[in-house]
Amino acid sequence: MVHDCTDQTDLDELIGKQCWEGQCLLFRYGPLARAMKIGEELILENSEALSPLLLAKLGSLLHDDLFIDETEELIHPPAGFRLTLRRACLPEQRTTMAAS
Repeated sequence: MVHDCTDQTDLDELIGKQCWEGQCLLFRYGPLARAMKIGEELILENSEALSPLLLAKLGSLLHDDLFIDETEELIHPPAGFRLTLRRACLPEQRTTMAAS
């Protein structure tokens, strides 16, 4: 699973948040929670855009289970879960990599 990050990316975007759909209040899981639930790798593209505080929070989440207050759900990630931070390649780096 791949998620493109921006300087506006926050924990609500990655874990999930409640939203109204008609008359119902639903919880929409973000990519981090989904990857943790199914034991899949999550690649955060453009990770250099993430704030140092958000990176620290993500680091602490990797060592613990994830508890989602809104759903009262405790997610214990299966062995296959991984979080990969990937920096964006600059156009000149792509050219160099393609030529190699």
